[in-house]
Amino acid sequence: MIKDILRIAIPVSVENLIANTGTFILTIFLSRLGDVEVAVNGIANQGSFLVILFLFGLNTGGAIFVSQYWGKKDYAGIKRTSTLMIYSSFVIATAFFTLTFFFPSLFTRIFTNDPRVIENSVLFLRVISLSYFGLALEIAFRTLLRGIELAKIPMESYIFGTILQIFLAYTLLYGKLGFPNIGLLGIAIATTVARFFIPLYQIVRATLLKVPYSFDISIIEKTFVRRFFEFATPTTLNEIAWSLGMTVYGIIFGRMGTNVYSARNILSSFENYVWTFTFGLVIGTSVIVGKHIGKTEYDKAHSFGKKMLLINAVIGLLSAIIIIVVYYILLPTFKIDVETKKMLTATMWVMLFGAPVKAFNGAGVVGVLRAGGDAKFAFILETITLWAIGIPLALIGAFVFKLSLPFVYLLTLSDEIVKAIVVYFRIRGNKWIRNVTVSTEEIVIAAQSEEIAD
Repeated sequence: MIKDILRIAIPVSVENLIANTGTFILTIFLSRLGDVEVAVNGIANQGSFLVILFLFGLNTGGAIFVSQYWGKKDYAGIKRTSTLMIYSSFVIATAFFTLTFFFPSLFTRIFTNDPRVIENSVLFLRVISLSYFGLALEIAFRTLLRGIELAKIPMESYIFGTILQIFLAYTLLYGKLGFPNIGLLGIAIATTVARFFIPLYQIVRATLLKVPYSFDISIIEKTFVRRFFEFATPTTLNEIAWSLGMTVYGIIFGRMGTNVYSARNILSSFENYVWTFTFGLVIGTSVIVGKHIGKTEYDKAHSFGKKMLLINAVIGLLSAIIIIVVYYILLPTFKIDVETKKMLTATMWVMLFGAPVKAFNGAGVVGVLRAGGDAKFAFILETITLWAIGIPLALIGAFVFKLSLPFVYLLTLSDEIVKAIVVYFRIRGNKWIRNVTVSTEEIVIAAQSEEIAD
């Protein structure tokens, strides 16, 4: 079992490490230009963040089917699922492209009222918006490949794609190796090119390995569409509610000032590294849990899920400690003012406190509950805790009590604590285990007739 999860977790972790390193290097490039450029990139990242989360929500619903069909060895079911994932992802990409390409200034004003940032964001956002279609393909194929335990292919695509992105960003940002010096726009072009290269690599490799996927929409039956969205809708709504909540957090930090927003953006670059291996374990957990359920091995899915909660929390804490050390080593390289550095440093220590709790919840919600088919409960839990606890407290802290970034960031962690308690007790029981590969009439399969021993 350890070998199975590591076969997924390690490639996913390396993939995230490479992707985060690319983002981190781009942040360093931008930090040498100034706070405005960092803020422009941060706002564009908010747009991409929304697209990715919507796509992640939809395809997480698809992943429930892929992993359970994989356990059942139903390759026709995997093929149908992949086709529906691809076309549904394109719908999401089109919606966000329309918003950011045709109304870039309107989108930017959501996050800041700084005229310098708004002016510099227009062309940058329009270029980045083209990349959303590449993201749609990439996330659909990445989800498919991970679900059938071929996580090595997305990892390879990210290695080559990130190298390409950094090369183009460096040469276009500074006019090196005969490339034109187009400044900030070079970052947008490099990102867009890389986001199309990555899925192209995955598709070619998947085709050569005869992976069950298709672009033929005619193979999808209406009954399957209804069945798919019965589970994919809660995961998508979950990400919509969660991503909108994260966007509200972004608005809160942006309205607190450009220096605060800049510090938060840099913090995010470090924070992403904390989730590098924990997210790999989450994905690995989801595939193994789904695989067991597809095989109707419900007791194994239950015991495995409980173990992964603790393991992921410990890995989250250890990862945060390492990142704190790296932060202090790299801090002198950031050309930001002294007050921003102090604010950033204090917030990093708050991040250390929240890391194991977030890692626990990631394993519980995405790795166990969603993979087990309990997507509706996960949606309700995350939505209520975020919008009834986290966001109200952050708003009050920022605009009523005028608290600084470290304290407001701490308030954004309040919902995670409540969520962790509920997740723990939900997974202790067995009501979360649902087999989606059965016939439409059989919606819920009882895990066992008797209580599963802890």
